[in-house]
Amino acid sequence: MSQEKRHIEKDHSKKKKLSGKDSNPDHSNDTHSGSLTTGCNRRDFVKKLALGGAGLGLFTQTGIEKSWAVQPKRSGNFRFVHLTDSHVRRGRKGDEGYMRCVEHVKALSPKPDFALMGGDGPFDGLYTEKDEFDDQIDLYKSISDDLGMPWYHCMGNHDVLGWNSRRKVPVDDPDIGKTMIMNKLGMDKSYFSFNKFGWHFVVLDCIHEVDADHGPSYIAKIGEEQLDWLRFDLAAHANMPVVAITHIAAFSHLGQINQDPDMPSMHGRVIQNTRDLRWVLERHGNVRALLQGHTHINEDFKYNDIWYVTSQSVSAAWWGGNWIGFKPGYNVFDVNEDKLTWHRRTFEWEHHLEEEDDLERERIAEQEAFEEEQEYLRRKELAKAAEKSE
Repeated sequence: MSQEKRHIEKDHSKKKKLSGKDSNPDHSNDTHSGSLTTGCNRRDFVKKLALGGAGLGLFTQTGIEKSWAVQPKRSGNFRFVHLTDSHVRRGRKGDEGYMRCVEHVKALSPKPDFALMGGDGPFDGLYTEKDEFDDQIDLYKSISDDLGMPWYHCMGNHDVLGWNSRRKVPVDDPDIGKTMIMNKLGMDKSYFSFNKFGWHFVVLDCIHEVDADHGPSYIAKIGEEQLDWLRFDLAAHANMPVVAITHIAAFSHLGQINQDPDMPSMHGRVIQNTRDLRWVLERHGNVRALLQGHTHINEDFKYNDIWYVTSQSVSAAWWGGNWIGFKPGYNVFDVNEDKLTWHRRTFEWEHHLEEEDDLERERIAEQEAFEEEQEYLRRKELAKAAEKSE
């Protein structure tokens, strides 16, 4: 999501030293679950779909698992975290903020077995100087490695170098696109899958290259080659429950949330071929959830027995305060045999604006005024209700 489109809100976080205990002051009861038992069988489900013809696909299983000790194979109970939109940078002390997040994850009990990174790990490659972007990737990788557990990166739009009209590199730069971050993170492919503890995980790449008038650019889409790979990957793991992950969402309700009838819901906020992706995910009957990011907010939406779970941003408003009521945070997922549950975690972080962040200061002031008005109205309504009850 572009910075210029965001609305910064007041940071309500209190200064608090991170303890060794896991705390969730804001969403302590915010837990959701999905089960392997679905409301209809696979045959009934396929009847709902207008399926396309089969084509040839390439099946590969590629991960970027780090050099941690090999975990024993097991099924049953395990835990993982979804960290998305961390936007690591030195500005606004974003690197220190991400360190705080990593320490918070490491303090969870029980400790997660691995992490799924939802994209936009470094701050930005679209319109940032190449050297600075290079440094941001290094920061993101080194701090992520400190998790002490395997982690898997999903490609985000800001992970790409120069696919934007505001690019700071020439169009013929050899590192333009995904090459730079993939090389530095050791990724063989931008989409891949892997197995953990009897479950199958699919990491998708929705940043689809296109040619624009200004040069190379992208749209939010799962390309045909990747869809072809996906359907055979799911078929090859038909007897395993599946969790998939994409950066840009398949479902988002920002238009309804903001009460904005003019918001272009299919432009940049969700992938353009959600239906094509959904049909592939649905017809195999074993996909439990699709994890999403990009919008920096929490959303949970279930459609045709698949949960679409959007996690709030690790960086909140790009390390410039809270974002539309959401503190910096992430989602924790627990698997207990055939049941997947998740809950939200937030961590305390005091934002550090730069001297030039006048726009952020203005938006924070606007949000403060809005919150004061809402509190005034709340108290007025409570007083009126008390009068009527007397």
